[in-house]
Amino acid sequence: MTGRPTGKGRRRPSELGLPLLLVLTGAGLLRTTVFSDVYLRYVKEGLWPYLVTSGAFLVVLGLAGIGAEAVRRRQQPLRWGAASDRGLWREPHDERTDTDDGCGHEHNGATRVAWLLAAPALALLFVAPPALGSYTASRDGAAARVERTAYEELGDAPATPMALEEFIGRSIYDTTSLHDRKVLLTGFATPGRSPDIWYLNRLVVSCCAGDAMPLRVEMRGSAAPPKDTWVTVAGVWRAGEVTEEHPVPAFEIGDLRTVAEPRNPYEDAPPSVD
Repeated sequence: MTGRPTGKGRRRPSELGLPLLLVLTGAGLLRTTVFSDVYLRYVKEGLWPYLVTSGAFLVVLGLAGIGAEAVRRRQQPLRWGAASDRGLWREPHDERTDTDDGCGHEHNGATRVAWLLAAPALALLFVAPPALGSYTASRDGAAARVERTAYEELGDAPATPMALEEFIGRSIYDTTSLHDRKVLLTGFATPGRSPDIWYLNRLVVSCCAGDAMPLRVEMRGSAAPPKDTWVTVAGVWRAGEVTEEHPVPAFEIGDLRTVAEPRNPYEDAPPSVD
């Protein structure tokens, strides 16, 4: 006999799994919101306060669970091993087995499955995924619908910066405002029918990256840059039939320059003028 208790005397599994998982998830949320802008690759900017609040709550809840488990362990009575040769073996006095919760149910399998949730939590902490790009923009050929709106009068600037949504909307509902007007647009490139016909895109979201839809303008007059390259183009609207069902106007490029990916890739903002 070894003196080590078996059966009823075995130590039950740790209760730290769920609290640690909550802390990991909350820390991941805070890392992507408070300490970086990574969250903008998942959701709209307006959800920032809700994500921060959720992250802080999960961390506090997890730490409270860890504290409660520490107190339980300190208060748990100990007993001497009955068959110990020297009386040196002690362990918590708990009549439950490793997998029994006291009512005949086993939970080891559920615990292992629950720990699989640690993978996305660790991803939030250590992995910064890229924003959606050319694959999403061209996967089904669909383009986001643009609602009719009242467009303001354009100024007399040599070149007018526009968001893609405004440019597409004007090409459908207010074409006279685009005649002979130099426009600046920013987006990322995707391949087209030929090297000289490609697309400038922005992805817009209603809530999160899962519902992203592309805004797309057909580019002509310049060789296509590598896909997913962010560029600002200067040029003019190329007159042609653009409908609400197929909102993809054409654009004749006069100048093209590569730019850095914007802080919020899902915000359809006009390019800044240096």
